[in-house]
This record gives sequence, C-alpha cells and structure tokens, in this order.
Amino acid sequence: MGDPGERFTEDALRILRAIASEGSFKKAADSLYVTQPAVSAQIKRLQQLLGCEVFDRSAQGVALTPQGEKIVAH
Repeated sequence: MGDPGERFTEDALRILRAIASEGSFKKAADSLYVTQPAVSAQIKRLQQLLGCEVFDRSAQGVALTPQGEKIVAH
C-alpha cells in the first residue's frame, strides 16, 4: 500500500467512474480522450493506495468489485 498520507486524484476518480460506466478500460480512455495505458496506470496507482482491487476483469469486460462500488457511491 502507498503512503497513508497520499491521496488519489480527481482524475483517478473520473477514470474509475468512466470505466464502470463504459465496462472497458479502452472505451473509458476513448471517452476521456486519454490513452489506455494512462487509464491503466491511474487505476493501478489507485488500487495500490487503497490496498484492494476495484475491478473484476473478465472476457466480457470489467465490473466493479464491492470495494469499487463503495468508492463510486461515495
């Protein structure tokens, strides 16, 4: 886990919501006009800061984990 004083950015939350809405990292990146690697990096950092996974990945796409749902709802 990252530094306890370190916080995630508004951009990371925007990306999290876009992925949840689009069901895909690529579609979220396209909708936000950023690259897919940038989206992946933000989510990786967010997960490191939180110490948990926020997405379940499958062949059908991605879905929020229960922890991810709490973050989006908050």
